[in-house]
Amino acid sequence: MKVALFATPFGQGGQMHIHCRRYLRLLQLAGCDVTLVEHSGFQSPPIPGVDQRTYPRRMRRLDPLLTTRALSFLHKRRLEPLLRSANADLCHIQWVDERVIDVSLAGGRPLVAFAWGSDLNVPLRMSPTNPARQRIGAVLRELDLLIVDCDDSAAVANELAGMEVPVASLPIGIDTQLFQPDLPKERAEWRQRFQIEPDALVFLSGRQLGAIYRPAEIIEAFARMPAAARQRSYLIMRIFGHSVGTSLRSLQQLTRSLDIEQRIRWVGGMPYERQPGLFVAADFMVNFPQMDAFPVTFLESLACGVPVLTNRLKSYESNGATPYLTFAQEDSVAALSATMSAALDDVQALQAQAARGREHVVRNFDERISAAQLKEIYDSVLLRHSARNRR
Repeated sequence: MKVALFATPFGQGGQMHIHCRRYLRLLQLAGCDVTLVEHSGFQSPPIPGVDQRTYPRRMRRLDPLLTTRALSFLHKRRLEPLLRSANADLCHIQWVDERVIDVSLAGGRPLVAFAWGSDLNVPLRMSPTNPARQRIGAVLRELDLLIVDCDDSAAVANELAGMEVPVASLPIGIDTQLFQPDLPKERAEWRQRFQIEPDALVFLSGRQLGAIYRPAEIIEAFARMPAAARQRSYLIMRIFGHSVGTSLRSLQQLTRSLDIEQRIRWVGGMPYERQPGLFVAADFMVNFPQMDAFPVTFLESLACGVPVLTNRLKSYESNGATPYLTFAQEDSVAALSATMSAALDDVQALQAQAARGREHVVRNFDERISAAQLKEIYDSVLLRHSARNRR
């Protein structure tokens, strides 16, 4: 099967976003021939066995002057040669946006997209008359299939589209042989790098830097813990990502104003292969977003045997993960702080819960299992598309 995989128009560190790299890995494990279409400024070095192309520059300066469909018609001629030469059986777009209409008008069928969460949740918070929300609704109505990672995203897609969108549920799988708990050398090395004592208890803010993930609130929750609890623990803050609505400087100023800067550590981006070591260096992963889909960070953390402390969102009810997560009583800084404090006195029970969570992840969300499921989803889409064409 030949698949044209359209990466997001944004990346990380000048390269393709990690979620796109994960999906490329799934396609390779599924035995697909892949044409990878990336965007200028976020392109990968040569990838063995992958046909790499560049998406024609989208004339976004014309967005205020033209409708999405009119702009896509202008873009159509620039995309058609790429699609003809790729000769893909199926087009798959990462991140739901106007490129779906571009590819559809250029003849890219059947057409599948994977929703990340914010691409649906942010438009949902807009007024129904907001043009940006209406564009996403039109995009969703164009799809042959939308892949989501939780039931809540499917409901959001239906509301935005004003119709029932064809949906399949498939969280991004992870390599459970890479993400695993038995990494004592890596744990020691990361702690030595951070100058953290071997017997200290460590919280890790596991999501990227952005206001939507509420890093300031996580810092405040740590600061609200009793002084004795803070003195035997540390908080590691990850600072990679888009930093929309926040900044490293503002967060560092916050730690100084709260007089906790000595207990905070900062870590930027890193190769994907090094992330398991960072996870196992921590004793707890802390998660506190405003909105979310189902985060792959949960799977990575549990696969490493690291307990997850989180607020409760509707999207977290999917995928059978609830028994393996520790929820704050309410969505507040005070409640998160209380959950973090309590965790320090319940380490063994939480580690046992996370160990059961690893079994669940290995059984259901290892990348090899997800790749086989993705292949089945594609086969089903192609079968339906072929049946429609025969009518």
